[in-house]
Amino acid sequence: MSAARSEEPQVRVILPAGLPELTPAVARALLAVLIEVTEVPVLDAPVEEVNRDS
Repeated sequence: MSAARSEEPQVRVILPAGLPELTPAVARALLAVLIEVTEVPVLDAPVEEVNRDS
């Protein structure tokens, strides 16, 4: 480890003990964010109207 590396600020990450519950709406929102931040093209496909929230 170099001297310059030891001067960098440390980041502390605290994780929950268990996984949070993802509702279908939250899962769709997270998927939309992932699609926006990736450079992978999303193919246009026919949209089927399916209500999976019930």
